[in-house]
Amino acid sequence: MTPLEPNTQIKYPELVREFHDALRDRLFPRLPACEGRTALLARLLGTGISEALYLLDQLHASLDQPGDVVEFGVAQGATSALIANEIRATPKTLWLYDTFAGLPRPSPKDQLKDDIFGLGSIERYEGEMRCEPAEVQTRLAAIGFPESRVRLEPGLVEETLRPGRGPAAVSFAYIDFDFYAPIKHALEYLDTHLAEGGRIVVDDYDFFSTGAKTAVDEFIAEHPGRYRLELPRPFAGHFGMISRVPRGWRRWFGAAR
Repeated sequence: MTPLEPNTQIKYPELVREFHDALRDRLFPRLPACEGRTALLARLLGTGISEALYLLDQLHASLDQPGDVVEFGVAQGATSALIANEIRATPKTLWLYDTFAGLPRPSPKDQLKDDIFGLGSIERYEGEMRCEPAEVQTRLAAIGFPESRVRLEPGLVEETLRPGRGPAAVSFAYIDFDFYAPIKHALEYLDTHLAEGGRIVVDDYDFFSTGAKTAVDEFIAEHPGRYRLELPRPFAGHFGMISRVPRGWRRWFGAAR
């Protein structure tokens, strides 16, 4: 152990807190305080702090809407715990979808854009990023989130998310599926279950695989006037924020279906 390591261990949570407070002051003034948030931000895996704060801002903007909260693509559950902590005081159920067998087989619409693991082809990513459901359950138990308000759904989302089997209403969804087919399936389900004024965040928009951007762009084009897509500031990463436009506002965003 070097002399610098103890200082690093002490200062890192404080740096996260400083970063959180600065972004909240400058970009997210409506984001309420939440006990335990910065500790969970410091434990994130694969999700940057900037993206996480955008995600939380979208989550809180939709909490007054009816419906549950859904995360598609859970991995180790670090982001699940962050979201769960923010909805603790609500009656909302947290639905968690993941294959828990790694990435599925890519479709022809998934072209390798950013070779994040240096594997050389998109086909070689099948089965990568595998995690165990127990990791998610352990993280949720560690923050004391009620087990009765968690629905963990292992398997391909095309099989586990069906009418009558998934959440009846959704106020917020975070999609981190990487590939075209599961993202498009999740979006189409949300189209008939997302509350008016509900929000969706889709990770890896225009990053890693072309599939995420393709799925989102197709979805927006297929439902003119119903949704609005926004992108974050460049420093925050690659993701898209989709908001459902209330019926009375749709004439400003195009013809509604």
